[in-house]
Amino acid sequence: MDFSSVTSAVDATTIVAALTAIAAIMILPGVAKWGFNKVISWFR
Repeated sequence: MDFSSVTSAVDATTIVAALTAIAAIMILPGVAKWGFNKVISWFR
């Protein structure tokens, strides 16, 4: 079985982009909550 076409399609750039996207999705709710609380604290 020859997987050279699959491995050539998945290069390091694709892997880094996927990991960055996953990290951003995981961090986003915390950042949004922090930012919302920060903005609300300005009006108190």
